Amino acid sequence: MSVRSILRRVLYTSNTIRYRVEWPRLREAFQQIGKVGTLFDGGCGSGEFARRVLDEGLCEKVIGLEYDDNNYRELQANLGWRPEVQTMQASLLEIPLADASVDMVMSTQVIEHIADHEGVARELVRILKPGGHALITVPHPPEPFPNDDHVRKGYTDADLLALFEPLGLKPLRTDYFLTRNTTDRMKQAWKLPARGVFLPVAWVDQETTCSLDERKSCDPFGILMLFQKKA
Repeated sequence: MSVRSILRRVLYTSNTIRYRVEWPRLREAFQQIGKVGTLFDGGCGSGEFARRVLDEGLCEKVIGLEYDDNNYRELQANLGWRPEVQTMQASLLEIPLADASVDMVMSTQVIEHIADHEGVARELVRILKPGGHALITVPHPPEPFPNDDHVRKGYTDADLLALFEPLGLKPLRTDYFLTRNTTDRMKQAWKLPARGVFLPVAWVDQETTCSLDERKSCDPFGILMLFQKKA
């Protein structure tokens, strides 16, 4: 592991805190359903979560889709060399895969950026095999940080159910992350020189030891829902 990789694990940035508090929730969802064959990661950015899923043996193969040019270059550099990874640069509104072709779809913190989220939901469900699973994370209101890139400020569990249940998905799990105590520390860090990047990410994380009920009750900024497509 490079020095840069080590520093990215221990020092605070908006990405490192997200990976630290969101990844345990994703891992628990994967563990609930067991090892997956082919995972489609839609809007996978640099491929960090896809890499972790592979490295922990939670799936056999990943198809990673990314639209943004810069993110796609990072994805190619990080995962494009791995034989169990297929990358594609395309839109989630027109996924270049056949119907019912993957065992699981995952999209983390993506659909809030896309105006036609109904179209994204239809495409994700279209490529998913009957009986397969969908794992979605999005912001959850209230929004502690204004974000001009977000088409909408967040989704409640009822919002996600309204988006995916009519397409034949049933909910299996709901979880939360980025609690108010954590985002308050993020706000403190933002006011410091270099936006606090010298801080230990463990100092910002105020939720690792919290239960699901505690996270849910503490104004979480992130929500996860795991669905299964009806057979």
